Amino acid sequence: MTDGRGRARAREDIKRELSTIVEFEARDPVIRDAFPTVMDVKLSVDGRYAKVYIALGDVTADKAEIIKAFARDRGFFRTQLAKRLTTRYTPQIEFVLDETVEWAMRLGKLLQDEDDELPST
Repeated sequence: MTDGRGRARAREDIKRELSTIVEFEARDPVIRDAFPTVMDVKLSVDGRYAKVYIALGDVTADKAEIIKAFARDRGFFRTQLAKRLTTRYTPQIEFVLDETVEWAMRLGKLLQDEDDELPST
């Protein structure tokens, strides 16, 4: 996995497979109720470590509890990923909360509020 295309392909494969696993096969009700989405995967140079960025559909949920649930079920996700990938190594997975969607929604709301306050001509 030293070339850029190979790593990019591996990242996309991991992202696609983990998306399916998280959406359809997660057994933990804390994870299922949060409606998580795999946003991105950052893969180390040697392909042994992956940071998986997760966005939550339920923004009112307890984020710390959801990240703990992902950390607790990390072995399950890695095992399911190993069954589907054809790589030499299945990477160690670290789940990170991705809040860019929330920030974008907040920013959009702020901009909309500013537009509403402007006088129309």
